[in-house]
Amino acid sequence: MNTFIKKLESFITPVANWLSNNKIIQSISKGLMITMPIIMVGAIASVFQNIPITGYQHFVTTTYFGTILTTIVNITTNMLAVYVVAAISYTYAGTFKLDQFVCALLALMGFFIVTPLTVSGKGIAAVTNIPLSWLGAKGLFTAMIIAIATTLIYLLIVKKNLVIKMPDSVPPFVSKSFAAIIPGFATVLVFGIVAFLFSITPYKDMHDAIYSLIQVPLSHVGTSVWAAALIYLLSGLCWFFGIHGIAVISVVMPIWIGADVANASALSAGKVAPNIITYNWINAVSSPGGSGATIGLIILATFFAKSERYRSLGKLAIVPSLFNINEPVVFGLPMVLNAIMAIPFILTPVINVFLGYILTVAKILPVSNGVGSMGMPILMNSFLCGGWKLMVFQIFTIFLSLAIYYPFFKILDNREVAEEQK
Repeated sequence: MNTFIKKLESFITPVANWLSNNKIIQSISKGLMITMPIIMVGAIASVFQNIPITGYQHFVTTTYFGTILTTIVNITTNMLAVYVVAAISYTYAGTFKLDQFVCALLALMGFFIVTPLTVSGKGIAAVTNIPLSWLGAKGLFTAMIIAIATTLIYLLIVKKNLVIKMPDSVPPFVSKSFAAIIPGFATVLVFGIVAFLFSITPYKDMHDAIYSLIQVPLSHVGTSVWAAALIYLLSGLCWFFGIHGIAVISVVMPIWIGADVANASALSAGKVAPNIITYNWINAVSSPGGSGATIGLIILATFFAKSERYRSLGKLAIVPSLFNINEPVVFGLPMVLNAIMAIPFILTPVINVFLGYILTVAKILPVSNGVGSMGMPILMNSFLCGGWKLMVFQIFTIFLSLAIYYPFFKILDNREVAEEQK
């Protein structure tokens, strides 16, 4: 058994450490988290657009309130890629100690250069438009690529010392403006060439190519129940070896958040939400109480432990666990290299994902409406994401977690009682 654990650790630890220390992956993850308030505002507006009450719907469609809701959805959910490109470039530039604000502006410029324009009318009546179709969920992967590429262009120019330098007597904000001129020209040149090259392909623009060749295939894989189960299995293994499980989840976070945005956009347009596996849905379904779905374990420790150690640990961990923060129990029990608790800790979230998926496919549970649930306490996060049905299912997963953890916890608790009686 020890030999197997050592071999498993030798394989997982380097991979998890690479993911944790990879600047690109972490910058994308942090950048997406920055945009969470925008995602949540848009999703809530979408929910208010589609409350299925006849009188309410008449009020929405016949008053300015409906226009306000549509505007909110358009400038949040349907323009998310614009915010994402700036946020990711900002966070990525920070890892190199570059001018973050300038990098974000240049990334926005690069994004709009590769975004196709439409022209309506002729002559002086002609109007140039930027279609929303590529500014929302469909443009997310292009936004990520542009954000990373722009920051690397800026970094290369700074390393080559090709920036315009002003005398020390010049105010800093003026010096920064001049220092950004050459990177700005380089950004225009690079993405202008990129836009031209894509225009002579069958896809006609970078957005369509990235969406068709990368985003759609990855979304099909990343939003499958098997991928979700594998991600949570690997995340649990990472925790077992003392590595934060978010290192694994951050890899698919862009896909899952994109799926949430796609659901919110579909609901706003009066269509059926297309995705079951999304970031907010998986948070509500898989792990009530935090990684490993430890809320059941914490309830056992708080109210049913016979040992003083675990009863005290439960009282310490119970309140944070309501907000899905379970580091007190993960490191206080501990879960790290704990062979007894590894089985329920790793398998409980996976079981929850499969159960939730099956019930959603059977149309017993609703799909995610796209409303962000990060930071929300349990029950509230599930209610916001999928209404009372998803909240009831989360209550069920809490009792399921309690049942799964019970025999394993009793082993530890009995051992601790014996130790305390010595």
